[in-house]
Amino acid sequence: MALRAVAEVKSELQSRGVRLSFGSRDLEAPCGRKGGAGPAEGLTLLLEESPASVPVAASYVAESPYELRPEESGIGYGLYRQGERVRVSASIVPEPQFYRGETASGIPYRKIALLHGTDCLASTVLQSCMFWATPSACRFCGIGLSLVDGRTVLAKKPADLAEVARAAAREGVRHVTLTAGTTRDRLEEWRLFLESARAVRRDAGLPVHVQIMPPIGRRMLEALREAGVSTIGIHVESFDPAVLRAVSPCKAALPLSVFRRAWADAVDVFGPNQVTTFVLLGLGEDAAKTLEGCKRLTEMGVYPFLVPLRPIPGTALAKRNPPAVSFVRDLYEEVAGLLRTAGMSWRKVRAGCARCRGCSALADYEETLASDGGEKVRGSALTCEVVRSGPLVDSCLAVRHEVFVREQKIFRESDGDSLDGVSLHLALRRGREVVGTVRITPLEDGTWLGSRLAVLPAWRGALGSLLVRRAVEEVERRGGRRFLAYIQLSRVRFFQRLGWRCVEAVPEYCGMPHMLMEGPLGLDRSGRRVDSVPRDSSFFRPRAEAGTGSSL
Repeated sequence: MALRAVAEVKSELQSRGVRLSFGSRDLEAPCGRKGGAGPAEGLTLLLEESPASVPVAASYVAESPYELRPEESGIGYGLYRQGERVRVSASIVPEPQFYRGETASGIPYRKIALLHGTDCLASTVLQSCMFWATPSACRFCGIGLSLVDGRTVLAKKPADLAEVARAAAREGVRHVTLTAGTTRDRLEEWRLFLESARAVRRDAGLPVHVQIMPPIGRRMLEALREAGVSTIGIHVESFDPAVLRAVSPCKAALPLSVFRRAWADAVDVFGPNQVTTFVLLGLGEDAAKTLEGCKRLTEMGVYPFLVPLRPIPGTALAKRNPPAVSFVRDLYEEVAGLLRTAGMSWRKVRAGCARCRGCSALADYEETLASDGGEKVRGSALTCEVVRSGPLVDSCLAVRHEVFVREQKIFRESDGDSLDGVSLHLALRRGREVVGTVRITPLEDGTWLGSRLAVLPAWRGALGSLLVRRAVEEVERRGGRRFLAYIQLSRVRFFQRLGWRCVEAVPEYCGMPHMLMEGPLGLDRSGRRVDSVPRDSSFFRPRAEAGTGSSL
């Protein structure tokens, strides 16, 4: 099944929901979620091999074009959109057998922890929050509702969690997520996580993900790691200050610098790709601010887990509709590109929500981008042509003028130079429009120079890395033995992620320090320094990815 079809169906289902032709009375048997500490209500479906938490109980679901119908054979279900069967297989994730168990003290396992997705065991170790039912509470959270309804217990004992985790592991659970409400005594909250993670890791052998509100000290993070925590979630919820004040006053009261410090320390302790943060969609947030925040996160090594709001009945946002499908898809596409550029992936996350994938289609768009070879952005096919002259070169020069002259003001009138006439120009097109370009120039002894990488503002995200990779491929195809470029120091890490290596520091180049770097050609190279590289052209211009956006 095409990965893009799964991604698109999943993203629409999570915004529109699915109607159930067999009635809500059957909802107790399938695996799903009706409340809890989070922004998502839903029934868990398996779309091909991708888990999806899909709204079924909210009022807006009645207008959904999707319907889940039992098969005529009586075995399984079919997914329909406006009466037409969808070409994506859909099944309901069944209730696990371990739900029928009880702890030694007589507490049902399902009141201790629940199955999320297909392989994640999740538990709120303390089902209360100091902000619950106060003006500072998160408007999307239903942490107190489950307790009132009797679906859980206030505090989970580490031994009980470990017992349930052992039983769940026998049924295929592969990782555990632990969360809790914020406590007045933050040390108490930390100790709960510490003891719970240690018990689960020791007795069940499963990787553990913990979600905790900052501030949290580095030593506390290190202690969590030593106790068996593999990944950590420090959730900012939104990068739009006005939205955050409206939906999560308790987090809006914290300066963003507090989150940044916690993220940085956590990446140092747990490693890149093992620190995540929820970024909620559908709260009225500004897309540009959201994307800018996600870009900063990926450069830090933090995984921005985009989660479309699926309101929980009984919360302050219960009557709010999820975000528009087009809005969510555009952000998924963009952030999937940012993750690819940073060398990050949901597959590298050892445990937690990003690994589970049930509440977001971001991982599905990551898979789509990987299968496309990075050649599809926002659902539109991209083509890359190599030209020496003609109208396409003029379009490449126009892109460069827009970026280097008008936007960044690096040049007063034109960025053109003597290399343009002897270079090859890669023109990245969406339809007839050139949206990005890079220049490669043959020198001598099989050496090539890269320069003038530029992407139009509306298309920044994954295209810079795509152009760099295509440039490497083209130089290799033409028999190049070395591919060199002068890289602004702030972007050295970006090129290293793409396989480039540092050759030597250049103190003065185009008025600022640069690093001479070499691209990852697959041919045998002598490794000797090339002295004939001209120093009047930079592959990576000041500020961003050679004009692909502001540094973060």
